[in-house]
Amino acid sequence: MREESAVTSADRDLAQFLAVVSHEMRTPLTSIISFSELLRGEAAGLSPDGLRFLAIIERNADRLLRLIDDLLMLNRLEAGGLPLELTQVSLPDLAAEAVKNAAPVAAKSGVTVHLDAGDGPLVRADSRRLAQVLDNLIGNAIKFSRADGLVRVRLRHARGTWRIGVSDTGIGIPADEAARLFGPFVRGSNARIAGLPGTGLGLAIVKSLVEMHGGQVKVDSVLGEGATFSVTLPARVSVTAPCLPQAQRLPQAQRLPQTRRVRPTQ
Repeated sequence: MREESAVTSADRDLAQFLAVVSHEMRTPLTSIISFSELLRGEAAGLSPDGLRFLAIIERNADRLLRLIDDLLMLNRLEAGGLPLELTQVSLPDLAAEAVKNAAPVAAKSGVTVHLDAGDGPLVRADSRRLAQVLDNLIGNAIKFSRADGLVRVRLRHARGTWRIGVSDTGIGIPADEAARLFGPFVRGSNARIAGLPGTGLGLAIVKSLVEMHGGQVKVDSVLGEGATFSVTLPARVSVTAPCLPQAQRLPQAQRLPQTRRVRPTQ
């Protein structure tokens, strides 16, 4: 009992430390991003080297911003402090929007994304959080695919359950690592060896968000051939997280501002 208490206390201290560090890093990072955007507006006056340096600043600021966002999100999820804003959601429409948003990155990587969405009922869910799930899974599938690769996004409804599959023809996942992949800060060893960027937080967030909606997520993979991430959601979502009633939701002007993303650059 004493050891379990010590571990729990250490986990709590680590979570608090990460939250504080993330908040403290966000202020100077916001300044870096703001000034880099000002420089981008004056790009015509920059030398080729200056443009290259600016692109490096933007790329790394965006990477750090994503890390901070993921840390803060995971901290809120683990603390149970992320209420869901439930509405009637069309999963096929949500998937179509996610595929559309991923198109520029896919085109840049030489990857084709194909959507195959069947008909089915609306689900009572938080559209923003489910969009995060789809964006993460599709983004990962593109990132880990080779040039000329194919990413398939498939949705089917049967017997009161929606099944969402995101498959790729990429590097795959080592069999002995797949079960641990949904833990925080866990990445496939082949992804690290290949030098592919990532924090190891995205799938942990996906798992938490899916389970908050009463669903499950799993992965099947063949090393060197690709992976398929499968999400199941009940058509009538049984929520396992706090919900924010419509009357208690903050007006748009009072909500925390959404983080601005740096425009991707070469």
